[in-house]
Amino acid sequence: MKHFILSLLFTAFSFSLCAQDTIYMDKDFQNLDSKRNAEYFKIISPTPDKNAEFLRTTYLLDGTKQAEQSYDLKGEVKVYNGMHKHYYESGELFYQLEFKNGKKHGNLIAYWKNGRKRRHDVFKRDKLMQGKVWNSQGEEINYFKHYIPASFPGEEENLYAFLKEHIYIPQEQKQGIAVKVTLIFTINTEGYLSEIQIVEGAPHRYNAEAVRVVSNMPKWKPTRHFGKAMATRYTLPIIFQK
Repeated sequence: MKHFILSLLFTAFSFSLCAQDTIYMDKDFQNLDSKRNAEYFKIISPTPDKNAEFLRTTYLLDGTKQAEQSYDLKGEVKVYNGMHKHYYESGELFYQLEFKNGKKHGNLIAYWKNGRKRRHDVFKRDKLMQGKVWNSQGEEINYFKHYIPASFPGEEENLYAFLKEHIYIPQEQKQGIAVKVTLIFTINTEGYLSEIQIVEGAPHRYNAEAVRVVSNMPKWKPTRHFGKAMATRYTLPIIFQK
């Protein structure tokens, strides 16, 4: 009986290692509870790559592969390791990028749909060491970063100056006491803000003021990915303090 129980335990353990989780996602790659309104799905499974524990493979609903990303779990934090691959929606390899301990480490090589090399960057612990960029005809062009995050006009310093100048602090707030409201919003491809949501709230007056200030911000510089503007979500904590 003891051997039988051990056998069952071993079988269950082996099955859990081979099990795959299928998760549906919307257009922004946010997880959904069902297939309804989904545009993508991902499968998480143990990875054959000895450099990582898990492999997350993302597909369009028609089964066209979009990405392969391997990672380890440190508590609830995903730490990227190994080679990651991303594909065009039509299925061709877009780019591949090496990670080590959560940092870009190694080669980033991108391709045009016609198969010509698009760029080749070399990273060491997230630091860019060298890079080249080519157009779709194979001609080398001026270098630019493959990913430039969205930014407020004039960068972070001007963002804080804008908040300090335009935000209203309720009169009843006590001196030296800080109140934080954290917002998340979308920055579209033209730099306009929308879909403002409160993810960490405070009393109503603070929430309303935070939303008002963000709603009246000027256009941002949108995120650029491989030279193309893309919509992204941005998280902004706002501190009220006298």
